[in-house]
Amino acid sequence: MTVATRLFKNIASSWSILIVNIVVSFFLAPFVVHSLGNVYYGIWAIVGQFTGYLYLLDFGVRESVIRYTSKYYPRAQSLKLNRIITTAFALYTPVLILCVLVSLIGAWGFPYWFNIDPQLSDTVRIVVLLVGLTIAQTFVFNVFTGILQGVHRFDVTNQFGIVVTLLRAGLIVVALSLGYGIIALSLIQLLFAIITGLYTAFMAVSILKQANMKLKIARMPWRRFAALARRVAGYSYYVLVNNIGQKIVLVSDAIIIGIFMPVASVTFYAIAGSLIGYLRNLVVATAQVFNPLTSHYAALKDTAQIQQVLIRGSRLSIFISLPVITAYVILGREFIGLWMGSEYMQQAGDVLAILAIMYIFSSPHHVISSVLYGLSRHGTLSYLRLVEAAVNLTLCIILVQKMGLIGVALGTAIPHIVMTAIVLPILVTRTVKLSLWKYFSGAYVGPFLSIIPFIVGTYYFRVQIPATSLLVFFLQIGFLLVIYLLAGYRLAIDHEERIVVRHHVTRVLSRFGIVFKE
Repeated sequence: MTVATRLFKNIASSWSILIVNIVVSFFLAPFVVHSLGNVYYGIWAIVGQFTGYLYLLDFGVRESVIRYTSKYYPRAQSLKLNRIITTAFALYTPVLILCVLVSLIGAWGFPYWFNIDPQLSDTVRIVVLLVGLTIAQTFVFNVFTGILQGVHRFDVTNQFGIVVTLLRAGLIVVALSLGYGIIALSLIQLLFAIITGLYTAFMAVSILKQANMKLKIARMPWRRFAALARRVAGYSYYVLVNNIGQKIVLVSDAIIIGIFMPVASVTFYAIAGSLIGYLRNLVVATAQVFNPLTSHYAALKDTAQIQQVLIRGSRLSIFISLPVITAYVILGREFIGLWMGSEYMQQAGDVLAILAIMYIFSSPHHVISSVLYGLSRHGTLSYLRLVEAAVNLTLCIILVQKMGLIGVALGTAIPHIVMTAIVLPILVTRTVKLSLWKYFSGAYVGPFLSIIPFIVGTYYFRVQIPATSLLVFFLQIGFLLVIYLLAGYRLAIDHEERIVVRHHVTRVLSRFGIVFKE
């Protein structure tokens, strides 16, 4: 299988599971919000962000496994790969223990740190502990996830993930319908996380066996282990610094709101945040495949291909983001009213518009990060993330007390726009020896031209034919998407890319008996 075909398959599988996740979450979210109520759902959102910081204990070891797997697997260097994997397991063992200890401390202190009703303290403590254990167990299986991503087999976990998503959603509906609450949600999350981890481990071992690379713990002298640990940690150190900054930027909003405002207010922000999360996941699912691909071209010292990865990846991220951003900005309030209820339209809609505008510039930064990771040039990126995080945190704390939810949204958007629209493009283009103008013109012009009919159509529907139901809303968006895709086919991709698109579309249609003559 060629690199291009594998890339297309990985992106397609990532989009498939993402679409399933978005559809399931879309229908599940109103049910969960109304079943739990604003207070409990606000608590659930805060717990999710609070315990999410435990992922920082990964220290970027998985990213190291991805990088070295993509380096050693094509060369069938089994011994070197096993030494890296053994080192990763050794580094993860104390991390697992530390994660459990931090979860216990967090469970004890959570009710004191946030505006939680004392009567809910015991429930909250159990939830924090269960969610913490869910995160802790991921460290056991992160090595196997890194192996699969390093061999470009994103499709393996994505296909299984679709089944898991559907089963988990069904169990959540049953549990909440029977009157169970956020403790049940936590247990369900833990159960399916363990099942997914076991499957990932099985598939990673199987794929290595197919390449005659048996996965086993490698015995090595202490000096060699220490040297490998320093190598893994050296790459991982900057991943950790970057992840700290990214966590503060992306998942601190609910925590800040929970400290300075009533817990129920978190629900309004979380609704908008979940919609932005769907968009972010769509872009990340696309961008993550460019890390091992960049490592592949870096090993070949093919600078021209790395430049193409950057331009085409950024253009793709912008292209898939723009229609969602447009719909959020122009129709966001109306959509939230139809989806969640009219009481959420104003506050959640305003937050959504601000965060969506931010994402016009933010969407390609995931590809930029993947390219820098693939080149092992992510050190500067990590420190820039910390600077952004510090500004973000300061602005949010100041503005939340003056402007409420809108202040938190602005505090997040302003530094992020500066970072993703100006600083990161300059950094990455200098790194890959590409002119800034060539990057911006190659990444932005085509998608921006393609979105013009979509913008006009969206505004027309809002003024002349406002949607009265979710069905009508999606029919309108679907109609406009067809026009957008047709425009994008001519304006947003080059001749070579059109050939690839035609090839894969024709192959998919042929499975349904639809055949086109060349």
